[in-house]
Amino acid sequence: MMKKMLLLLTVAAVLALTPYQASADSPYTTWAQGPGGWLTMTQDAYSPAAEVDLPISAAEEMVVMPDGTLYIADTGNGRIVRLENFEIVATYGEDVLEGPTGLFVDEDGVLYVADAKLNKVFIFDADGTLLKEIGRPTEPLFGKNRDFLPRKIAVDARKNLYVISEGSVDGIVQLNTNGNFIGYFGANTASMSFKMIAQRLFLTKEQLDQFVKNEAASPSNIAIDHQSMVYTITAGTDGSKSIRKFTVAGKNIFPETFGSTTFRDIDVSDTGLVLAVDANGRIYEYDLNGTMLFVFGAQDNGEQRLGMLRNPTAIVRYGEFIYVLDKDKNAVVTYQTTALARQVHDGINLYMEGYYKEAKPYFEQVLSANGSYIMAYQAIADAYYKDRNYTEALTAYRYAEDRNGYSQAYWELRNQALQRSLTSAILWIGGLWLASVVVGRLDKRYHWLDPARNWLRGLTRFKLIDDFVFMFRFIKQPADSFYYIKKKERGSLLFAGIIYVWVVAVRVLSLYLTGFVFNPFPDVAFIPVGNEIVMTLLLIALWNAANYLISTISDGEGRVRDVVIGSAYSLFPYALFVLPIALLTNVLTLNETFLYSFSMNIVWFWMGLMLFIMVKEIHNYSFWETVRNVLITIFTMGLFVLTGYILYVLFTQLFDFVSAIFQEVRLRG
Repeated sequence: MMKKMLLLLTVAAVLALTPYQASADSPYTTWAQGPGGWLTMTQDAYSPAAEVDLPISAAEEMVVMPDGTLYIADTGNGRIVRLENFEIVATYGEDVLEGPTGLFVDEDGVLYVADAKLNKVFIFDADGTLLKEIGRPTEPLFGKNRDFLPRKIAVDARKNLYVISEGSVDGIVQLNTNGNFIGYFGANTASMSFKMIAQRLFLTKEQLDQFVKNEAASPSNIAIDHQSMVYTITAGTDGSKSIRKFTVAGKNIFPETFGSTTFRDIDVSDTGLVLAVDANGRIYEYDLNGTMLFVFGAQDNGEQRLGMLRNPTAIVRYGEFIYVLDKDKNAVVTYQTTALARQVHDGINLYMEGYYKEAKPYFEQVLSANGSYIMAYQAIADAYYKDRNYTEALTAYRYAEDRNGYSQAYWELRNQALQRSLTSAILWIGGLWLASVVVGRLDKRYHWLDPARNWLRGLTRFKLIDDFVFMFRFIKQPADSFYYIKKKERGSLLFAGIIYVWVVAVRVLSLYLTGFVFNPFPDVAFIPVGNEIVMTLLLIALWNAANYLISTISDGEGRVRDVVIGSAYSLFPYALFVLPIALLTNVLTLNETFLYSFSMNIVWFWMGLMLFIMVKEIHNYSFWETVRNVLITIFTMGLFVLTGYILYVLFTQLFDFVSAIFQEVRLRG
């Protein structure tokens, strides 16, 4: 306790004496996750506290102990240093180490060091005595041609060593303290891009051998929490997947989240808060479930402002402070928790332990500071739900963009409404059905509705109305209906255009009317109306153009008019039924997902079947000729898109080239 107090006082003293003066404004912007998954600016979560220069060189790793003692892998000087109150009090391995880059210190003070120059792992006791020197494993399971290039190291509660070996595509190397190889753990998976798939389809084996092999990236750093859960970071991979958290079975349970492709180090606190720092000086903080809490920081490009980083290599948390080791500055940069972050941390600690009601006031204060903080809405929604206040929970889940929670709260509210009103609803439905039966029988006897029917039939003398009525004929007699189009007896280009506009309108309106649980967008403000209109019209144009062109060279009998009108009428299932289905989703929960997916699948299948029958009847094809035509049409549509993309890239490059020439001429003139 005394060491901890002395260290905090030292940080405060350094802050007072440091030549860098902390201004009221931090040299960086702090971001938090907001609506739609976008980052929103927020108040500082951490403020720059101090920058402590140290007599070290190109240090690569740093460890902090519960009492505040710091251990640093002084890579450039080939040693490990122990610091108390930011003063070096001991060194280790000066006669053994050459380039230590990985360091772990257990609760007994035993040091585990990965040396990048010697490609060995060294174990020292608390007094600095060398206990073990571990080289390349000799077990056959390690791999006959595998290199052992230890760069980072961590140790679990059973004293198993987890070594990050550079270039190890099989994952982390597991060793025991005797240096025996246990196995590989937590391997990354290789991803296949569309370009790679195309290369494997069209290139020969000899051509493929000239490319770099598509292997999984090797983890670049590691951390182990107090529950012996292994965390890794992988530089150079997709930022959303660069952090992984592995179970004992080696399964990743860390979700895809906002991250970086250049992570350097990761730290996990006893309370489950995860810190990571990247090469650009940005610091990321997550909770135990992988939800991003804050991201802040900036790269020092010569400004020399307190809090900016030049080449960070390690990060640790100590109490309310964050320590970042800067390799180029040979210094430790410290940040102190602000009131906002403290409220978030206190709330998360209670929330993760299941004390939702107790955590709620903390998150309400967070929202008073930042009304876009999504994590706060999530916690408040869970508190309302646990308190059976489903109405407030529903609203909070909507703000939190949590579809699962929203569905559960809505199910409870719907269940309560059904219990109150089910009997009266059944009576009303029964009464309406009985009234319709009575009116129907009276109409058969007295023909009361005949004048209305005759008037409606008379409207069919108008061409557009007749075309509209003709659309319903496709439900029972699609083949005959397409025959009438081919013979120019029914349908028109004008009404076909109306159907296409109708389909576009239905597409856009369905996004606005679909219930939150099933809507791909968390809020109507995120709906890209322009993109949806363009994409829908583009698909329609591509289908019509490709089908007509392919049919022309495949002995098809259909004209452009027939294809355009026939394709339009084939879309009637989408035009008629998608909006009612979208409205239905507002009274469904995720428990009834089958109803929504089954209904939409019927619409898509029906529409595809109508297009198939259209091609067959309009072009007078046999069944297998129709199958061939449809497949080639789809392939041709893909070629059109690929050609358009290539032309777009070429013209973009041409435009940039011409612009550069004009700019050069203008500057020289």
